[in-house]
Parts: sequence; C-alpha cells; structure tokens
Amino acid sequence: MIKWTYITNEDNSARYTLGKLGSKMLFFVGINPSTARPDDLDRTVARVENFAFNNGYDGWLMLNVYPQRATNPKDMHLEINTKIHQEHIEQVKQFIKEHENFDICAAWGTEIDRRTYLKDCLKDLAEAIGYDKNWIYLHELTKYNHPRHPLYLPSSAKFSKFNIKEYLSND
Repeated sequence: MIKWTYITNEDNSARYTLGKLGSKMLFFVGINPSTARPDDLDRTVARVENFAFNNGYDGWLMLNVYPQRATNPKDMHLEINTKIHQEHIEQVKQFIKEHENFDICAAWGTEIDRRTYLKDCLKDLAEAIGYDKNWIYLHELTKYNHPRHPLYLPSSAKFSKFNIKEYLSND
C-alpha cells in the first residue's frame, strides 16, 4: 500500500508537503505548489515522481521555496506571508526528523527571481533541510546559474552535485 504525505494549511491555500513515502527518498524543491494532491498529480509532480523512480529512489517528496498555491508564479503574494512561511519551515523540519535517508534536488528554475523574498525563503528552507545533505540538480544550470525546473527536461537528464551554500552566497 502506498503511503502518502500531504500537508496543507487549514484553507488549502498553502501546501507544505506532497509525496510518496519510501526508505530512500528524493526530495525536490520547486518554487511554489500548484493544485496537485495525492492521486491527482499535476504535470510537474508527475515528472518529479518519474525522475525519482527511474533513478533508484523508492519515494519522493515535493517541497517548495514558498508554500502558497498558485498555478502561475505571477500570482504569488507580492509580500511574504510570514505565517505560512514559518509553518512551512516547521513542517519540513518535522518531516526530516522522521525521514533521514534522502537526497534533495534543487528544481526552482528562474522563478526564484520573481519575488524579492524568495531567496530568503530558500535560505530558511536550506537551513531547515541542512547544507550538509546531498543537494543535486538535473541536467544543467540556467545561464544565471539557477537549477532548472523539471517539467521540460528530457527523461534522460542526469543529476549533478549542487552547492546550495555557494548558490545562496551569490546574492
């Protein structure tokens, strides 16, 4: 039987976790969640699942830099909602306490530059996850050195090591 993790805020306007649990998990960090939920995955989360299972992982987790649900990143809050951001960080910390065997794939794409608060959110998330974890990215970095979003990458895309600390210090 498949065990899901699916944690949202009370009114479902923010999603903190979505994934299939396993003993060797691949976490992905996108920019913000869309409409996906268990057994109704959107295209991005379906690609995430395929990349995980096709590369030897038996579970996956979709996380995001900012938890607000928006089908288009242009619709994200203009200013940070600290309440949902802090709840997101706490949910991630709790999840990691319970699931220690994972790699983490940076996958937020160029949308990280869309709002000024997103890099700070990413710093908080990286601290919660751990700079010492195995951070990776798919395919190649963008011309501005952002990790690519997985939706349009070839299924043959390979993982490379990602230095999250160096990335965040290049502000």
